[in-house]
Amino acid sequence: MPLHTTPQCFNKGDAVEVLKTNPFTIWLPATVLRSTPCKKTRNGQIYVEFQTHYCEESSGSRREYVNAGDVRPAPPPELHRYFKVGDNVEVFYNEKGWRKGKVDDILENSMYFVLLDGVEEEIVKVEQWGLRVYRVWDDGSWLPPLEFQQMPQKNIPEVEQKSRGVKLRIMCSRSWKETFSEGMSVEVKRDKEGCYGSWHTAAIVESVGYDKFLVEYQKLKTVNRSQFLKEEVYASCIRPCPPEIQSFHQFEHLDRVDAWLNDGWWEGHITEVLGGLKYIVCLMTTEEELVFEHSMLRPRQEWVKEKWFTAREFDKTRSSSDMTLKSKELKIRIKCSGRTSKPKFSKGMRVEVRSDEEGYQGSWFPAVIVNSIGEHNFLVEYLTLRTEDESEPLEEKADVSYIRPCPPVIQRIDRFKMLEEVDAWYNEGWWVGLICKILDGLKYMVYFWTTNEELVFDHFTLRPHLEWIDGKWVIAFMKKSKLQVKPKLNLKRQNGGVASHTNFCVGAKVEVRSDEEGYQGSWYPATIVRPLGNGKYLLQYQTLETDDETDLLTEEVDALFIRPSPPVIQQADQFRPLDEVDAWHNGGWWAGQVCKVLIGSNYTVYFRTANEILEFQHSDLRPRQNWLDGEWIAAKKGMM
Repeated sequence: MPLHTTPQCFNKGDAVEVLKTNPFTIWLPATVLRSTPCKKTRNGQIYVEFQTHYCEESSGSRREYVNAGDVRPAPPPELHRYFKVGDNVEVFYNEKGWRKGKVDDILENSMYFVLLDGVEEEIVKVEQWGLRVYRVWDDGSWLPPLEFQQMPQKNIPEVEQKSRGVKLRIMCSRSWKETFSEGMSVEVKRDKEGCYGSWHTAAIVESVGYDKFLVEYQKLKTVNRSQFLKEEVYASCIRPCPPEIQSFHQFEHLDRVDAWLNDGWWEGHITEVLGGLKYIVCLMTTEEELVFEHSMLRPRQEWVKEKWFTAREFDKTRSSSDMTLKSKELKIRIKCSGRTSKPKFSKGMRVEVRSDEEGYQGSWFPAVIVNSIGEHNFLVEYLTLRTEDESEPLEEKADVSYIRPCPPVIQRIDRFKMLEEVDAWYNEGWWVGLICKILDGLKYMVYFWTTNEELVFDHFTLRPHLEWIDGKWVIAFMKKSKLQVKPKLNLKRQNGGVASHTNFCVGAKVEVRSDEEGYQGSWYPATIVRPLGNGKYLLQYQTLETDDETDLLTEEVDALFIRPSPPVIQQADQFRPLDEVDAWHNGGWWAGQVCKVLIGSNYTVYFRTANEILEFQHSDLRPRQNWLDGEWIAAKKGMM
């Protein structure tokens, strides 16, 4: 039987457990609603609200006065505790409270058979999260003592001990409210069956009492899937979202990681490194071994004394200062490099290398500088690309103009927005594209203008797109065009135009021309929704959005302004002066002419309709093609 000791002072909001003995001995979790009263009132009873015990006449939690001698503090959780046969334990029984028992057998997947104390023999099957060491509360201490419990000094009066404890609670309460403010994005550790020990992103809704907060999960939904789940959680189960540590260096054996599974982050460690940037991870709470891709893992971090600390094992294997490019280091490099776009690359430095090969134009691949080759070239070793026989990492000579430092990590807790420019991790590299649709489940449809493709990506395989310009990182926010394409029904057919009898099927990829002032000669990618008759079509743009910026723009357009999407031609060789090109700008293709070839496969392009000259990368240009009499004809040099 648990010991009945001298009643202890409790304060409003304290987490406690209340003893019940009918029909068996069980400790029910509760919260103190009123401080310990004077013995003259209600005979030393305490007013509590049970957390798992509900009123029969209503769905609310049960509240009642209980004897102070039947109340003890809630023991602090001891995470990741393992048990052996014969251990005295307490079982979280029927999701009501804690019953004493003894481990009878150990099963697979962190499951146990426990023989419960009681008149009738009862054996229950319990997951690890539903067990804790059996302890009794004896005169202000836990027996057996907690590993971190500090025994009270005998020469300090008991009253002083209690007073000091009250002061400590007050300080913690203030700290929690200052740490977690309304609307703040956080991670919440869940202790529910099936997800014990996993961390889930949420937002603080409001403070609830002394040490609790109401949170709304950003991914988890209610049973009927109608809205995001809200629940009250203790402050001890909440932490700020950890800073992102993004490294393309492979994880190594025994690295401690968090794995993205079932809409949350699960603690584990690498047990085996597989090929193709995949790993076998042992989850700490379930001891399951599952396969994860690199993009679904993050280095383990600990929130200790309001500071983030990288896990010790990860620190040992990633001690090089060049492994991860921190934003602080980036600022130093920018300051030192001034206005030059050619930073000094040293041996062992992590970089990204651009490819302009056919099929890979505009993509960036993580690499490490192996050595310098002359003044303008470096030997690089790719971190994700291998030789043809897959025997070793690919090494290649790269011009300095194709190399840039690794961009700083920008943590995106919130969702990406419509038409935001992003880099997508695909085929072992980063590819620039546009968010063209926001899907459920933290997924997005991304449009790639270099290949005229749309692909689906998870949130954690995207990053905000940044440009390395004049020795500085510039966030490439999408310059959203407010263009509203207005079909001009009185337009007469002209030579070189689009034939009015051209037929387009539903779902066909097309391009739509604008003749509005300031937009002449620009073509915007779209998809045919359905024909409307009389040479008109309802279509949806892939890079233009509605005025409220919530969806892609759908519009009725005359066939005179529509042409099929041209075949994708990725020119491996450099463009030359006077070459006719289309340049990707403001979500569309603009007809222009190459003026000058710059260093690093960059170009200046002249736009006659706007009388402007702008600079473009090779991957943002395509050879100019005209749709004439149902055929694509390459534009002749010098003819715009």
